[in-house]
Amino acid sequence: MTPVPQSYFWSPAQHSCQIWRSILGFILIHVVFFTATFAIFMGGAWLIDTDPAIIFGGGSATHSGIFFLTFLGYHLGLWLVVRFLHKRSFLTLLGPQRRVLWRQFRIGLLIALGISFAAGLLQMFEPLFIAAQDQTQLERNLPTDEWMLVLVPALILIFIQAFAEELVFRGYMLQQLRARFQSVWIWAVLPSVAFGLMHGDYATWGINAVFYVIHTSVVGIVLSFVTIRTGNIGAAAGLHFGNNMAMVLVGNAGSLDGFSLFVAEVDLKGWTTTAAMILQTVLVLVAFVIWLKLTQRQAPIANASKAD
Repeated sequence: MTPVPQSYFWSPAQHSCQIWRSILGFILIHVVFFTATFAIFMGGAWLIDTDPAIIFGGGSATHSGIFFLTFLGYHLGLWLVVRFLHKRSFLTLLGPQRRVLWRQFRIGLLIALGISFAAGLLQMFEPLFIAAQDQTQLERNLPTDEWMLVLVPALILIFIQAFAEELVFRGYMLQQLRARFQSVWIWAVLPSVAFGLMHGDYATWGINAVFYVIHTSVVGIVLSFVTIRTGNIGAAAGLHFGNNMAMVLVGNAGSLDGFSLFVAEVDLKGWTTTAAMILQTVLVLVAFVIWLKLTQRQAPIANASKAD
């Protein structure tokens, strides 16, 4: 296998990118994650004296906090797998620099907030196209003083969650697959579709679960290209964090809304949700094209030496 320059994002995985090792690593990461999730849910339920099933909905700040704490299991699983199965540092998942490029993180964060702002502006035109009974209704969820108390812990937990998912799918899996294969179908599309399918919840979203999977898959593909082009996890993590942190301002009623100042009363299985998901997907693709044009970077996408 011809080595690639150490500046490439996938370079740290070059010496241990065997298919069996990547598959085993992915499985072990999730064994640790689900074990930690079970322990945290059961421990949290015992501490607050409630049913673990109730916590899953995230209907209060405490329940949401316990839910987001489970993503520490991803960090633990990654550390164990990378350290003992791949014999490399956990920090290499961030990129060959072994650190987060925070300027890229901030840019990704601002782009994500810009997409959310644009989506919010476009949704102001709802009254022109949607009957009054089908329009999104905002309701106060938390008193301001209570929301201010949970705001910083909420952002820290969302930060942990966003980085956990990015390190698994745009860190570990992307590095392992890109070090082994040239095809974008394998290193970008395959893990992104897997990422999308993990968000498929028919019971909650109905037919919109399909559009949610498509949306998260498209976002995953975009984040894969962004990560390869920038050579660091920072931009993708910033985009992911910026997208998720919007929930502290407005959340979907009944779905992890424990941190939200306001909640939107929407029919998650209705056509207005379908339209909102399609709109957000289009905005992500438009932002990605603009970003490509503005950066004018020459970072490699799929032109490294072939892997045997």
